[in-house]
Amino acid sequence: MNIEECFKHIPVRLTPDMKIFAHDVVFKDKHYIFTEKNGKRLDCYCTHCRQYFDMDKLKHNDLHYCPHCRVACTVKSSWRGRKRMIDQAYFVYYLKSAIDPRAIVAIGTRVVRDFTGDFRTVETKFADIDLFVFQPGKPGQAFHRYNFYSMAKTMKSFSWTKAVAAKCQFNRDGNHNIHCVFSPVNISAVVAGTPFQYSTWERYQHSSMVDFFDLASRYQCIEYLTKLGFSYLIKDKLNGEKTYRSINWRGKNPVEVLGLTKQEINDIRKDGINLDFLDLRILKLSKKDCSNFTPAETERIGIAWLRDLIDEYLKLKRYGNLRQVNNYLTRQVSKGKIKQLKDCFRFWRDYLADCGRLGMDLSRERIIFPRNLHRAHQNTIKLVKHQEDELLDHKIKTRYEKLEKLTFEHNGLIVIPAASTGEIIAEGVMLKHCIGGYCKGYADGRYDLYFIRRVDEPEDPYYSIEIREGRLVQCYGYNHAKATEEIQNFIDLFIKTMFKQGRKEAAN
Repeated sequence: MNIEECFKHIPVRLTPDMKIFAHDVVFKDKHYIFTEKNGKRLDCYCTHCRQYFDMDKLKHNDLHYCPHCRVACTVKSSWRGRKRMIDQAYFVYYLKSAIDPRAIVAIGTRVVRDFTGDFRTVETKFADIDLFVFQPGKPGQAFHRYNFYSMAKTMKSFSWTKAVAAKCQFNRDGNHNIHCVFSPVNISAVVAGTPFQYSTWERYQHSSMVDFFDLASRYQCIEYLTKLGFSYLIKDKLNGEKTYRSINWRGKNPVEVLGLTKQEINDIRKDGINLDFLDLRILKLSKKDCSNFTPAETERIGIAWLRDLIDEYLKLKRYGNLRQVNNYLTRQVSKGKIKQLKDCFRFWRDYLADCGRLGMDLSRERIIFPRNLHRAHQNTIKLVKHQEDELLDHKIKTRYEKLEKLTFEHNGLIVIPAASTGEIIAEGVMLKHCIGGYCKGYADGRYDLYFIRRVDEPEDPYYSIEIREGRLVQCYGYNHAKATEEIQNFIDLFIKTMFKQGRKEAAN
């Protein structure tokens, strides 16, 4: 649908009823009595009925009933500053479609009253900024245009753009202080005679109801889920809760939608069990992996540790079903070393990953579910680190054997490539700089690390250098000391005479 087709459904975007609704409902708490001093009495003006009266005394910001229209108004002293006295609101008003008797439409309108000037001439300004069309069996159609109210007392809007109905709310413009209003009476009159009259919309007084009608127009299951007592699921959906892919919204009957048997649905209704989306997913997973939780058991257990980790669990479900894993994690938490089930699952996940790296037999239950998970995880961490260190050392040794050909000596100084992880770490400790963190990059060949020594003290760290593609990147001595002129000249000579000539050959 494009905006022209939308206009066919909504030929009139500001009706007399909408003006009355804005005046009597949207701004019902925004009526004022402005006072002006006239000797010892006050001349008063009511913005609701636009009539004058006089009073002996009225206090600024007090509530007072206009003697003419009997409407409660807030008293405002006209001589007090009104630079920011602008009332703004947003309301959604529903209408029947002009071309489809089964469809309903809605108009999101911004309304503004500006009292910064002459309060006697204030008019309500309207700007339609959201348009919605809801047709049964189709996604809700929405169009939005950004709008602002200028101090020049004009309403300005940009062109219409396609939007997502459920997310098309005025507050997304950043006007979070502007409240949204709709009328249940208006909705009741509009949905009468359309399929939406059966949608159970009365149960969901939510936001502007736009997101509800978007959902109801897409999925006919909303009606019978509500009537079956699952309205809490619809509310969670409207509130943006994660559904965990537990509902087949396009199912043609409750069994297809919920993925449960008729008996299970009857048990849930009879026992008053409330299963959220995660509970439903767990219940269905347990049937597949033979854990066979009952609805009552699922509600009681409430495997909350899965709320943010269900995708992680699904990658590991081959190691144990839901009942096994939940019971195991519960036992491990009871030992006291790990405090929460979520943390315990992450320990178990990381432990299994380490077991895989170490080539351990993960078909054995004793390895999958160690008696003390915390201790077993600490052991695998040490083994993996040792394995990684051995691999790193092997890579560095291979690089050293290639770069050793570039060893260079001149004028009492010698430069040699780093030979091992331990040597690089020791260099950083002795010279108090950060070369120890460069082991992996050096091992992977991203750069070269060299040590500069005095010929007569070959075991004592002096300077460390990093070279990339024949270019000096950094050089540091003790406590990040910069290279002296002697050291800089030595490095320049090394790169010129040895590095550029021999590195390509050494690397092959």
